[in-house]
Amino acid sequence: MRRLTFLSALTVSLAAVLALSMSPVRAAEMTVAFAIAKPPFVHATQIGPAQADDKGGIELDIMKAALAPRGHSFQAVYSTYDALTALVLDDRADAAATVRPENPNLFYSNEFVSFHNVAVTRADGPAPTAVADLAGLSMVAWEGATKDLGPAFAEAAGKSPNYAEIGDQKAQVKAFLDGRFQALIIDGTIFRYWKKVLGGKAADFQFHSLFGGHTPFVVGFADETVRNDFNSGLKEIRQNGVYDVLFNHHIAD
Repeated sequence: MRRLTFLSALTVSLAAVLALSMSPVRAAEMTVAFAIAKPPFVHATQIGPAQADDKGGIELDIMKAALAPRGHSFQAVYSTYDALTALVLDDRADAAATVRPENPNLFYSNEFVSFHNVAVTRADGPAPTAVADLAGLSMVAWEGATKDLGPAFAEAAGKSPNYAEIGDQKAQVKAFLDGRFQALIIDGTIFRYWKKVLGGKAADFQFHSLFGGHTPFVVGFADETVRNDFNSGLKEIRQNGVYDVLFNHHIAD
């Protein structure tokens, strides 16, 4: 029944997005830059314009839904994360998705997506309540995690009986699912996605929020009016539930 309810909500919400995208008020098509290779947020792995077989992702679905109410549409272009803002500043894109609001020459949106790093353990395994508790566990994380998560985590990693960093997050999750490590350090959404792809079950794992709250990311626009239109649409899809349905579509069991 829960599965049917979710699918029904998805069908209704996607129909609403389609209806919005068919609005008679159309604006010029935009180019929006996205960072590559971070499924389920972005599936593309090659730099450049989106190809015909582009699989999209959470960011593209939400961008389309938020722009549609004011008649905007876009073509995606893919880049590395570090180059996103430069694409807008150099007039090669009209907006850069999922960036931090750090450049005064862009007009930044409200929160677009967020990331939340957690420690994942098995349901019948250890239940750390502080970063220091990780010191006694074997752990796997992404490359650079000891720098990204601060000195307390770096100290715990140094004391771990087996600590490894793997750049490929699919391989990182698989190593954990295969039982090679007691704890996995990862963004919760990314874990849910790869767990689903690799055949894991949600009930088999527990999440531990040891690293603070969510880290919000925004969209940087070249045009203030388009930014305002996007914010209005983003607010609308958050309020009517479309945002959550689009997001969860990629990670729900």
